Amino acid sequence: MSEELTRSGEGLFRLSRRGYDRDEVDAYVSQLQRQVRELQAQQQTPDAAVRDALARVGEEEADVLRQAHDTAEEIVAGAEREAREHRDQAERETAHVVAVAEQRLHDLDLDTDRIWGERERIVADARDLARQLNQLADLAAERFPQDADPPPGAGQLNASH
Repeated sequence: MSEELTRSGEGLFRLSRRGYDRDEVDAYVSQLQRQVRELQAQQQTPDAAVRDALARVGEEEADVLRQAHDTAEEIVAGAEREAREHRDQAERETAHVVAVAEQRLHDLDLDTDRIWGERERIVADARDLARQLNQLADLAAERFPQDADPPPGAGQLNASH
């Protein structure tokens, strides 16, 4: 306990014109009130002590829950970031595969067009050759009519060969 509380009787305060010094008395009363609050806090009932302990545990639990929540948010943010990275990588790979496929399709279209052009040229050449052969056959038929007798000795040449 404080020194001032152990004093008793006269001499506790300085005398002034109208009694005791008011500032000393006010300071002493404030000190007494503080000491009473401290004693009351020390003399808590078991129920109050349990309530205080539960309040402290509740605060600690709330801190643990806040930390768990923060950790969960960090984990979710990391997972979302990783998912975005995987999605971006997949999109890049997909774009590459599509570009390669489109180029291959373009090349196949060019090959198909070239083949069709070659086919048309071959068909045109075959028709031209057929026309020329027809003309040659017509010319041969004019030069060597079927109704005419073979020239003399023509049969012998065929027989000897």
